[in-house]
Amino acid sequence: MGLAVYTEDQNHQRAFAGKQAGRCLEEILPHVEVDSLLYGVHRHGDTMFNSPQLMRVTRELDLLLETHPQMRGDAAEFKAVVEGVVRRRGYLWVSGD
Repeated sequence: MGLAVYTEDQNHQRAFAGKQAGRCLEEILPHVEVDSLLYGVHRHGDTMFNSPQLMRVTRELDLLLETHPQMRGDAAEFKAVVEGVVRRRGYLWVSGD
């Protein structure tokens, strides 16, 4: 089934970010650095990021693009989801299969 990505507002009202967000994240994860927050995404459990953490994730995605330019499409699409959550001061919830 893979990863499912959800966005949450400040009151934890959850909305599915779409199949593409989960697919992009799955493509990104094999390329992240060991000390990154994204490295901690649990593929078979739940992972949640708050807005300050997501600002770091945004920087991690920028760094990923410097070292893996072939990830441009997936990283840009996932980054757009992350930036939307940060603008709303919400949360990103990843559900593993």
